[in-house]
Amino acid sequence: MALQVGSQFEPVGRKEKIAYGAGDVACNVVFALTTSLLLYFYTNVIHINVFVVGVIMMVSRIFDGISDIAVGFLIDRTKSKYGKARVWILWMMLPYALSAILLFTVPQASQWVQAIYIFITYNFCTTVVYTALNLPYATMASLMTRDINQRASINLYRTGMSAVGNLVITSVTFPLVSALGDTQQAWVTVSVAYAMLALAMLWFCFRNCHERVSLPTGEYAGKPLPLPAKLRLIVTNRYFILFFLLSIALSLYEAITGACTAYYAQYILHNRNLTGAFASFEAIPQIIAVLALPPFIYWFGKRNVALAGAAIASFGIASQFLAPESLPLAFFACVMRGIGKGCFRGVKYSMLSDIIEYGDWKTGVRLEGMIISTTTAGQKFGNGVTTAAISLLLDVSGFTGEHAITASAEAMISGIYIGGNLLSWILIGALLLLYRLDKIYPRIIEDLAKREAAPTVPDASAGSHAV
Repeated sequence: MALQVGSQFEPVGRKEKIAYGAGDVACNVVFALTTSLLLYFYTNVIHINVFVVGVIMMVSRIFDGISDIAVGFLIDRTKSKYGKARVWILWMMLPYALSAILLFTVPQASQWVQAIYIFITYNFCTTVVYTALNLPYATMASLMTRDINQRASINLYRTGMSAVGNLVITSVTFPLVSALGDTQQAWVTVSVAYAMLALAMLWFCFRNCHERVSLPTGEYAGKPLPLPAKLRLIVTNRYFILFFLLSIALSLYEAITGACTAYYAQYILHNRNLTGAFASFEAIPQIIAVLALPPFIYWFGKRNVALAGAAIASFGIASQFLAPESLPLAFFACVMRGIGKGCFRGVKYSMLSDIIEYGDWKTGVRLEGMIISTTTAGQKFGNGVTTAAISLLLDVSGFTGEHAITASAEAMISGIYIGGNLLSWILIGALLLLYRLDKIYPRIIEDLAKREAAPTVPDASAGSHAV
C-alpha cells in the first residue's frame, strides 16, 4: 500500500485519541440520561402517565430523524478554519449543556402543561442540540485519518471511554439523587453537575482533535449534488443498508436496557440501586473487551469479532430465562452483554468509516455527513419506536409508576427486559453474517488512492465496481 502517503494517513497521537474519546463521554451525559434514566424520572418522579411519555418520545423521533438528515446535509457543506465537523462542537457545546439541564426542570403544573414542556425541552435537547453536536462528532472520526488501523484505534478509545461515561452516569445518578433528598430538585442539581463536566470535556475534544482528510464531499465532477441525489446514492450502498439495520437492532437493545433496567431492579429484584450495579457489571467487561480487541481485529477481522460478541451476549441473556428473579443470573447476563457489546461497539464506528470509503469507491461521491446522519436517523427512530412500544406494553399491563405494581406488570417488565434483549442480539448476529466488507477494503483504499492521485475527476464510469 505504498500509495498511502500524506497527512491523511499519518499516525494520530494518544492525546488526540483521548480527546476524541472525551467527546463521546460528554455526549453520554444526554445519551445515558435520555435512554437509561429519563423515562424513570418522568414516570416515578414527575408522575406523568407512562403512555403519554412514550408517545412524546416516539413522535419526537420522527422530528429527530428529519433533523439528522438535515444536519448531515449541512455538515457536507460546512467550510471553516476548523474544518467541517470539528467546528460544530464549538458551536453546540453551550446549548448542549443548557438543554441537558432543561430536561429535568419540569414545572409543577397540570399534566397537559407538563406534557407540553417535556415535548419542547426533549426535542430541543435531542432533536436539535444533541443531533447538531453528536453527528459532527461522529463524522470527525472519518476526517481524522484514512488509515484503517488508526481509525480502529481512535474508535476503540471512543468506545472504551464512552462505556466509562455511561457507567458513571448510570451508576452514580441514583445514589447522588438519594443523597440530595430524592426530589426533583436533586435531579436538577445532578444534571447541572453533569452538564458542566460535559462542557469541559467537549472543549478538550475541540482543542485537541484535528481534521486531516479534506477530500471534496457531496460533489460529483466538481458540482454539488442535491439532497435527493445524495439519498439515492446512499440507498444503493448495500453496506450502508446493512449497517442501517444493524443500528436499528442495536437501538432496540439500548432502548430496552435503558428503559427497563431501573424498573427490573426495583420491581423484579426489589432494589432500585441495583441499576448502578448492573451498569458496572456490563460496562467494566465492555471496557476490558474493547482494550483486548486490537489483536483479535487483526487476526479475525471486524465482522467476526462483532459476530462472536453477538453470540456471547445472546448466551448470557438466554440464561436468565432459567430464573428471571435470580440476582446471580442477572449479573452473569450483564457480564456477557458487556463482552458482547464491547466486541460490537469496538468495531462499529470503524465499520461505518469503511462504509463511507466503500460508497466513495462505488459512486465517486464521498458522503460522510449524510451516511452517518442517515444511519443515526434510523437508530433514533428505532429507539423511539421501541420506547413507545415499551410504554404502551407497560400501560396495558397496568403499570402506574407507584411503589407497588400488579403481577401482570411485573411479568411484562421481566418479559421485555429478557426477551426483548435476546431478540435484539439475535438480529445483530444474523445481520453481521451478511457483512463482508473487511475482505475487499484494502483494494478499495488502493483504488481510491490511484483515483485521487490522477489529474482528472471521476467520470461517469465511477461506481462500476461489481463487488
